[in-house]
Amino acid sequence: MESSSSDYYNKDNEEESLRANVASLRHELKITEWSLQSLGEELSSVSPSENSDYASNRSRCERLILEDLSQPSQLGFLNYSPYKKVCKMPNAGTDFQKKPRDKMSFSSSASVDQEIKSLREKLNKLRQQNACLVSQNHSLMTKIESVHFELTQSRAKVSMLESAEQQAANVPILEEQIINLEAEVSAQDKVLREAEDKLEQSQKMVIEKEQSLQKCQQECIKLKVDLLEQSKQGKRAERQRNEALYNAEELSKAFQHYKEKVAEKLEKVQAEEEILEKNLINCEKENKRLQEKCGLYKSELEILKEKLRELKEENNNGKEKLRIMAVKNSEVMAQLTESRQNILKLESELEDKDEVLREKFSLMNENRELKVRIATQNERLDLCQQEIESSRVELRSLEKIMSQMPLKREMFGFKSSLSKHQMSILSNKEDSYIGCCETNKMVISELRIKLAIKEAEIQKLHANLTANQLSHSLFAYNDNQESGKLNSLETEPVKLGGNQVESIKDKNQHTVNKQYERERQRLASGIEELRDKLMQIEAENSDLKVNMAHRTSQFQLIQEELLEKASNSSRLESEMTKKCSQLLTLEKQLEEKIVAYSSIAAKNAELEQELMEKNEKIRSLETNINTEHEKICLAFEKAKKIHLDQHKEMEKQIEKLESQLENKEQQFKEQEKTISMLQQDIICKQHHLESLDRLLTESKGEMEKENMKKDEALKALQNQVSEETIKVKQLDSALEICKEELALHLNQLEGNKEKFEKQLKKKSEEVYCLQKELKIKNHSLQETTEQNVILQHTLHQQQQMLQQETIRNGELEDTQTKLEKQVSKLEQELQKQRENSAEKLRKMEEKCEAATYEADLKRQKVIELTGTARQVKLEMDQYKEELCKMEKEIMHLKRDGENKAMHLSQLDMILEQTKTELDKKTNAVKELEKLQHRTETELAEALQKREALEAELQNAHGELKSTLRQLQELRDVLQKAQLSLEEKYTAVKDLTAEVRECRMEIEDKKQELLEMDQALKERNWELKQRAAQVTHLDMTIREHRGEMEQKIIKLEGTLEKSELELKESNKQIESLNEKLKNAKEQLREKEFITLQNEQEISQLKKETERTQQKINEMESELA
Repeated sequence: MESSSSDYYNKDNEEESLRANVASLRHELKITEWSLQSLGEELSSVSPSENSDYASNRSRCERLILEDLSQPSQLGFLNYSPYKKVCKMPNAGTDFQKKPRDKMSFSSSASVDQEIKSLREKLNKLRQQNACLVSQNHSLMTKIESVHFELTQSRAKVSMLESAEQQAANVPILEEQIINLEAEVSAQDKVLREAEDKLEQSQKMVIEKEQSLQKCQQECIKLKVDLLEQSKQGKRAERQRNEALYNAEELSKAFQHYKEKVAEKLEKVQAEEEILEKNLINCEKENKRLQEKCGLYKSELEILKEKLRELKEENNNGKEKLRIMAVKNSEVMAQLTESRQNILKLESELEDKDEVLREKFSLMNENRELKVRIATQNERLDLCQQEIESSRVELRSLEKIMSQMPLKREMFGFKSSLSKHQMSILSNKEDSYIGCCETNKMVISELRIKLAIKEAEIQKLHANLTANQLSHSLFAYNDNQESGKLNSLETEPVKLGGNQVESIKDKNQHTVNKQYERERQRLASGIEELRDKLMQIEAENSDLKVNMAHRTSQFQLIQEELLEKASNSSRLESEMTKKCSQLLTLEKQLEEKIVAYSSIAAKNAELEQELMEKNEKIRSLETNINTEHEKICLAFEKAKKIHLDQHKEMEKQIEKLESQLENKEQQFKEQEKTISMLQQDIICKQHHLESLDRLLTESKGEMEKENMKKDEALKALQNQVSEETIKVKQLDSALEICKEELALHLNQLEGNKEKFEKQLKKKSEEVYCLQKELKIKNHSLQETTEQNVILQHTLHQQQQMLQQETIRNGELEDTQTKLEKQVSKLEQELQKQRENSAEKLRKMEEKCEAATYEADLKRQKVIELTGTARQVKLEMDQYKEELCKMEKEIMHLKRDGENKAMHLSQLDMILEQTKTELDKKTNAVKELEKLQHRTETELAEALQKREALEAELQNAHGELKSTLRQLQELRDVLQKAQLSLEEKYTAVKDLTAEVRECRMEIEDKKQELLEMDQALKERNWELKQRAAQVTHLDMTIREHRGEMEQKIIKLEGTLEKSELELKESNKQIESLNEKLKNAKEQLREKEFITLQNEQEISQLKKETERTQQKINEMESELA
């Protein structure tokens, strides 16, 4: 049981050790893969200098190979990655036929280089792995030797222990274990020896395969060199072809530019002729246009009038400000009316007071009546006094009788004292009222004095009334006394009658006192009311004074504003003068700008024509680009679809190829033989390619020489163009000088207008004849221009054909030399033509000078006629404008007069009202009237200032009229300048006749150019024939390339087979590595077992030592 458990334990340990070894080996494989990837990246970064053109393709293939190497788990698929590339080639044969053959050769050579590099990298990896495995085997061998050495030592120790410890029971078990270990070690040795033999065999196989690979690599290198040489030669040929095409295109472009320039010049001349013809046809219409211009000038005058209106509006604004001031004055007047209303209120109150006074006057009248009555009563009193004196005489006689009656006398004395007391009270009251009136303020007006006087009179009247009443009472009393005396004489009941009289007197006194008190109370209440009213009137007077002071300050401010406006009006006048001067300068600038604008307009028309032509060319190019872009997009989409289909087919083929790999191993030997045959063919083709390279180098040298010649010819053309531009600038300057001289002549010839009136009629008839001739010539020119357009279209078509054919042409050396000679001849002819044209231009300039003199004479005559008509029209317009202005000014004056009349009528009404009101007012309102007079004087001054301002405004209007007259004079000057411009136009028309002659000469040159075009067409036909020959050669070269590519595909198939064999050998090596790992795990388990045995041996040693100690002790005891 113990042995079976130990065996099971040993097996488990061995399995664990084997697993550990497998894991370590996988880890080591991953490390080696990472190192290989780093090496591949370094190799991809270091690309050779010879194959710099194909770096992109190689980098792609290297990426694929590195991706294959970076996936250790998918070995089966990775091993067939190069085969995938090989399988892509036959499927994409149709694409190769469509594309150019040189691209096929470059792509195939690049793929072969990439695969060879990948094979080299894999060989290096295998060598590194083999070296690692050898080093591991050596380490295992050393470990096994160390284990054998330890086993021998352990055996020696065990033998020593067996001799010393025969009694131990565990010794046979240990011996059995040792025997088992020795058997296992011997078995492991056999396994290791077998593994070493297999390694040696695999190394031999690898060496053989390396030798075969080296041979293939050498062959591939040779093929590469051949292909590179072919590609270089093809590139050289293509470069030479492209250069020749480029040079031909440049020459055609230069010729086209020259034709375009000539055509543009012709078009410009035709456009100038058309313009001149139009001008000649529209000579009659020019008067209408000039009238329209006059209308425009009138519109400008209206604009200036609008500006003047604006200035008038500004003046109106000033007037409005004055009106605002008037409104303010009206407000002041409103305030005055309010004050007047207040005054009216006061007057109403005064009227109330007047009513009171009237009542008082009525009372005064009553008092007067009373006085009259009193006078009558006094007269009666006098009579009574006389009667009393007579009665006194009688009384004296009766004193004796009266002495008997003392009581009666005492009563009489009492009554008399009472009457005196009443009189004294009344006098005291009157004095008190008079004192109260005197204590009032001295500021109160005469009304208070009058009222006090009236109150005193009323008091006097009251006193008189009381006195009258007392006199009446006394008179009645005396009558009663006399009657009493008579009755007392007759009868004795005198006491009763006396008492009744006293009671009556008392009643009368009480009634009189009550009435007096009532009247006193009324007077006191009236006086208080009058005092309140006086206080209110004083407050209102103070308010009115404050308002008047405020209004005076406002009037001062208004005066200051009017002064400011007067200063502003003076400033405006100065600004008007400045603006008039500015207008003069602006009109001069306008004249200059009109001249510049006419020149700029002509230039703009030319530039617009050039822009239109260029835009048409750009549009045609854009359409071509768009069509090409669409074609490219369609081709790209088709290529994508084809690529996806190929990818799917490749995946299917990979599955099939895995089953066919075994069959193709046998075919590998047959293909090696075919490779040797292909190498011989490649050597022959290399010699052929070398001969082609020599021819290409010679053609390149010739092409470079021709290009140098063409560059020199182009530089000469550019220099000639610059000289012509300088001449054109000089001609422009000469024309400007002529224009200035024409202006001077026009100024000089203004005095000679009257002499040439008769000649104008004759010249006008000649002008009509010339116009008819111009029309006929214009028709002929139009026909020629149409023919030129047709020729230009044919030339464009021919040029397009040439461009299409030049793409196919490869060898254009002879034709280019001929063309260069022809171009040089043409340049010489052009130089001669330019010299002739320069001489003709000089002659034309002399003719132009002569024509200018004649044109000046004609212009002067035309100017005189048109000037007189325009002056008449201008005078009529001026009169009409002046009449309109006068009517407008009259309307404005009428309106101003009406407004002023309204203001004056309002002021008169106000004055009349104030006068009527002032007449009604009392002395208390005189101060207010004085203030009103002051305000009226201020208003009159303001009106005078307004009138002065209006006079100033009228002066400003007169100045504006003068400025308008100056503007009209300036317009006359402008019209004269326009007439001079018209004369210049006639001179230009004369020049057009000479330009037509130049056109005839140009047409002759056009015919020569057409002949040259025919010669070019013939040469183009020859070029087409040579292009057909070149295309035939291209086809032969492409077929040869196709054959070479097929051979290369076969070689790639053989390489793939060799790669498959290498992969199988790698699999075998991996299986051997796995076996080594298993052996290592078994060794580790055995080491573990040996360690356990050593531990047991150490324990046995300890036990043996103990036993020896016990034996020694026993021996010592026995001894």
